[in-house]
Amino acid sequence: MVNLAPGGEIHDIWKDIPQSLDFNFWVWNVTNPMEVQRGAKPVLQEVGPFCYIEWKKKVDLVDNPADDEITYSSLNTWYFQKEKSYPLTGDEIVTIPHLPLMSMLIVAEQDFPPAMLTLVNAAIPKIYGKMDSVFLNIKVKDLLFDGYPIDCTSRDLIGRTVCVAVKANSKPLVKNGRNKYLFSVLGTKNATPEDVRLTVKKGTMNTFDIGKVVKINGSPLNTVWKDECNVLDGTDATIFPPYRSADNISIVAYATDICRSIRGAYVGEGVYNGVRGHQYVVNLGDMSKNPKDACYCVKKCYKKGTVDLTKCQGAPLIGTLPHFYLADESYLDGVIGLNPDPEKHQITFIMEPITGVPLLARKRFQFNVDMHPIQFVNLTKNLRPTLFPVLWVEEALDLGPELMGFLQARLLTNLTLVDIVKWTLIVVGSGIGIAGIVKHQMEKEQRKKHERGASVSPAPSNTSQERLIGQSPSRSESEFSFKSNEMVMDPSRLRGMSKTTPPPIVPHPHMPTPPEVFTLERSLQERLSPEVGGIPPVEVPPSRLSLVRDMSPVHESSAPSMPPESKPVSGKSHRSMK
Repeated sequence: MVNLAPGGEIHDIWKDIPQSLDFNFWVWNVTNPMEVQRGAKPVLQEVGPFCYIEWKKKVDLVDNPADDEITYSSLNTWYFQKEKSYPLTGDEIVTIPHLPLMSMLIVAEQDFPPAMLTLVNAAIPKIYGKMDSVFLNIKVKDLLFDGYPIDCTSRDLIGRTVCVAVKANSKPLVKNGRNKYLFSVLGTKNATPEDVRLTVKKGTMNTFDIGKVVKINGSPLNTVWKDECNVLDGTDATIFPPYRSADNISIVAYATDICRSIRGAYVGEGVYNGVRGHQYVVNLGDMSKNPKDACYCVKKCYKKGTVDLTKCQGAPLIGTLPHFYLADESYLDGVIGLNPDPEKHQITFIMEPITGVPLLARKRFQFNVDMHPIQFVNLTKNLRPTLFPVLWVEEALDLGPELMGFLQARLLTNLTLVDIVKWTLIVVGSGIGIAGIVKHQMEKEQRKKHERGASVSPAPSNTSQERLIGQSPSRSESEFSFKSNEMVMDPSRLRGMSKTTPPPIVPHPHMPTPPEVFTLERSLQERLSPEVGGIPPVEVPPSRLSLVRDMSPVHESSAPSMPPESKPVSGKSHRSMK
């Protein structure tokens, strides 16, 4: 049974995923910061990848058997991969928009009355020191995890007031002493449970509800967006129900990092390690033109291919696909150095549809800041309005041998069940058919004898009945399966069965019906042994399930607060700046 009941194997894998993911960063280095400060178009240089591995687990689980639900928090831990990142080390200094400053200014612009912006302008040097641009030179490792210092110890009333506003509106801050903080992209999240609590269905009452998100922080609705965009939809993105269709509505997941649901659009068949699957891609919609996406507008409606992350992430960031892939062309025209490529920059995954298991996944996302002149703030007065790329990330899953073995075990189980159903239908159908033929033959014989007259055409004796239906003469009439005066099956109805579809074996609409059994069997056989040249079948490790159980996840107690160096599986030596 496919469900998340505690103690089950699927629950254990879902809780502590026994395989790491690849997590890679690329940072956009600004090569002409002073020109941009005076109104020029930014010229950007892509630096990366900086390679990490990511371990995912679920913690603080609370089971609710009555409602078939389970509540949890996610905990992710990242480890730097020195050899995979080589020659990059994380000590490289890049020039990027000053994220702490721009976050403060954008939040002030949105939440403060215009007169207060003059105070914000006066507070900038008291918090950040003397500045001549809105750009920051920073080490990559400080940007990602270690943090950039923000000093709120100023005794000046203006400085203290603005710092309070910054702290209240910025999740990426880590306290580093009294009134001192560190700003980073992931430092607050590494080896730390997320503050979002998800409640999902376990699927013990209905398999097709497995993983479905029904509450967030105890509420059946989100609070980030407007109206129907706050409705929770889809699974938690780590598990999906079985029997997924090749369409644009079967794959829906709630993504906590962008606080909204995303939907997979089917684009064709894919093959991973000899197993066939359905390939899907994801786009971010168009909140400015599509009425269904308009409720994702927060303070303003950005153009096609964007997500406003201000309320979700606690920082005024705008999300897009990397290199502005599938975004409005004006964003790409606003900078120099980007080159969108679907093979490198789309969100895509291949899913085995019978089991609902992702075989391969590439989640890619770019974080941008809305750079523009802000009233009464001198540092911004000459800026060209630009959606300014800062960095992009790729989270990559390639299903490993242990989980591939588990997947194939589930596929083989489904195949066995299909065989049982198939042969049961054949046997039962044959029995009904034989019974109908027997009855038809008996009635035909009776009609012939009746036409000759009742005096010369007695009813068939018990012996003739026994011989006709293949019973032993030693058995009594009461032991016969069919009798001459018992209606078994009208032959006309038997013939009509071939023209109609029998009722489903089980009531759920997604399960296969009897005429589909042979098709389903062929589908399973093809997925286990596809006719694709050069792709060998996957060998199932003999200790497949024990390997899954015995792998030790990264526990919170042993996870470092910042990603240490970890020996990678393999490395490349051609990583460099582009």
